[in-house]
Order: sequence, then structure tokens, then C-alpha cells
Amino acid sequence: MSDETNNVNDNPETSETPAEPSKKQDRKEYMARYYAENKAEIAARRKAARLARQEEINAADRASYANDPAVREQKLKNKAKSRKAYKERLAADPETQKQHKKRLEVRRKRHQERLATDPEYRKQREEFTKALREKRRKQKDEGEDEP
Repeated sequence: MSDETNNVNDNPETSETPAEPSKKQDRKEYMARYYAENKAEIAARRKAARLARQEEINAADRASYANDPAVREQKLKNKAKSRKAYKERLAADPETQKQHKKRLEVRRKRHQERLATDPEYRKQREEFTKALREKRRKQKDEGEDEP
């Protein structure tokens, strides 16, 4: 026998070397390369799918709130409980008070800017103020008529 037939596995051309990646490794490398090259597109698709699912969930929640009095009552109860806890925390915690004041400042500033620049918003606020004055005037008139 010749050396070629005895050492078939020693020949790099005919033997499987550990340097050759397996199919699984090829697949992993391909997927890693694919995700690296198409990262933005994949992120956009995932975000669109996530938003679509969230819209479905929100629509179902709105429908149950509109049609089921028990759900509405429970949500209102939870909101009242949260608001009460926030008011208590606001009264006791100076850090919460600072954050609250900052939020109010931002809100007032945004309101003033909108009043100055948005005629539709200004009209809406004037109508609201007019309705509020009318409501208070009626309450005052009713209060004077009773005694």
C-alpha cells in the first residue's frame, strides 16, 4: 500500500477539517450579517407590528370601557385611588412638590404660547370661559332665589 491510501484522513483536500464551518455555523453567520445589514428595516417592521398590536389592544379597551359599566366603574375607582395617593404624596413629599410645580410651570408656559399663536385654541378657551361664567351666574341666581 502506498502512503496516499494509508493516510487518507491526513490529506487536507479529502478530509473534513475543523476549520470548515458547519451548516449551523454558516446559518448563524448569515443571520448575524443579515441583521447587521438590515437593522433599520427590521426595527421599523417590529415597531409597526408592535404599534398595530397596541392599537388593537387600545381599541378593545375603549370598547369595553364604553360598553361595560363594571369595567368603567373599576377604571374610575382605580383612577380615584391613584389620584388620592398622589395628593397625599404631594402634601407630604417636598421632592414631589418641586416636580409638580415644574410641571405646572411648563403647562402654563405652553398654554400662554398657544394662546398667543393659535387662534383656534384661543377661540376654544374663550368659549369655555364664557360657558363657565354662564354656569356660575346661574348658580348664583339659584342661590339668591332660595332664601
